[in-house]
Amino acid sequence: TSTFESKYLGLPTPEGRMKDANFQPFMDRFMKRCSDWDGRFMSFAAKEVHVKSIVQSLPVFTMGVFKLSVGFCDKYERLIREFWWGEEEGRRKVHWTAWDQLVKPKRAGGIGFRDMQIFNQALLARQGWRLLQRPKSLCARVLKSKYYPNGELLDTSFASDASQAWKGIEHGLELLKKGLIWRVGNGKRIQIQRDQWIPRKSGLKVATFKRRSRLRWVNQLLTSDGSEWNVNLMKDLFHGFDAEEICKIKLPNTSAEDCVAWHSEKNGIFTVRSAYKLGFQLKQLVGADA
Repeated sequence: TSTFESKYLGLPTPEGRMKDANFQPFMDRFMKRCSDWDGRFMSFAAKEVHVKSIVQSLPVFTMGVFKLSVGFCDKYERLIREFWWGEEEGRRKVHWTAWDQLVKPKRAGGIGFRDMQIFNQALLARQGWRLLQRPKSLCARVLKSKYYPNGELLDTSFASDASQAWKGIEHGLELLKKGLIWRVGNGKRIQIQRDQWIPRKSGLKVATFKRRSRLRWVNQLLTSDGSEWNVNLMKDLFHGFDAEEICKIKLPNTSAEDCVAWHSEKNGIFTVRSAYKLGFQLKQLVGADA
């Protein structure tokens, strides 16, 4: 399978470690693009368009396959900052605003530049979404046979000696899992306390049970015919805020399988844009707690 990944998927084998030197061509292309546009004679509006449409798009293809190192992302962002603020007589100008502020959306007082690490993870999350949606594809079957032959993609602990491409998918899955939600069909695949399945703005999992219970699967919360929720059971088992939200979930009229959806989009389909937004929000929460 390592040969298959290297030859047909264009992925390096575990022996081929990714280093910053592998991404040096992006630095060279960056310098070429920015040298063609003399920043001294560009307005900030022109620089903004240039950075968003060209500079931050140069490594997109590679970022969708590999996890870039923190060091490379920092260097690339430093080059963007130097281009944005410019130089005067070979000396760097003062950076009046921190980079953390520039990457915020405009409605929050920023410029809307991309955080390269989060953008990288959002692109890799798309690869995980494709594996979920196309489990019968050749790529998905090859990766499953090697990395999780006896389990499911979302429930598997992966080996440490994986290829760099698979490590990238693992990195994307970390973000993907935080934005996925189960849509209830027959309830036989959804675990009550472990999975995210309550459709609300935050707290997609249920809180702790009010009392000890051996119930594990969502279908055990339904009536005997599976057509509606067992309201009395849920009031006895869950806290009021959880029971109320669960009762709002509409059950299908016909027997249907449970399915995974992307919670950040109404249609349930994953987008890199919404994944980046989710990753950025999570990073802001971590920074606020620190």
